[in-house]
Amino acid sequence: MSKTKKSRPSVAAPGRQSGAGPFSGDTTSRTQFTTAQGAISRLLLHGQANALPRRELEALTGLDGRTVRLMIEQERRAGVPVLSDCSKGYYLPETDQETVACVRSLRHRAGEILRTAAAIERTVPQELAGQLALDNVTTEVFNE
Repeated sequence: MSKTKKSRPSVAAPGRQSGAGPFSGDTTSRTQFTTAQGAISRLLLHGQANALPRRELEALTGLDGRTVRLMIEQERRAGVPVLSDCSKGYYLPETDQETVACVRSLRHRAGEILRTAAAIERTVPQELAGQLALDNVTTEVFNE
């Protein structure tokens, strides 16, 4: 695989001309963005070194951060391997190691969130504890 850095979608690179594609122009309605399959992943490049920050994706699409994150989540659940790095942004996998590292990071973050929820849950009075439940998830898996 090439070690050269690929140009960003915001640059008028061949095949990704500035002003072309699904996010150009002001006439496109907002609902088209939320239903366009693969709309975000088409803007991404392969490799962590070419990751795009969320704010850059917002600028490219004209969408707010919440909508961009929602679209990424929808694509991921549809089977598109959109990877992320907390410091660099979103990208498509270039190597299997990048995919493994992203999955490991997501699982670690999920475990941290569950541990935090369990700690807060312990502060709930016993008579209200029955109201708290994690649907189909057990915190015991994440307790060390």
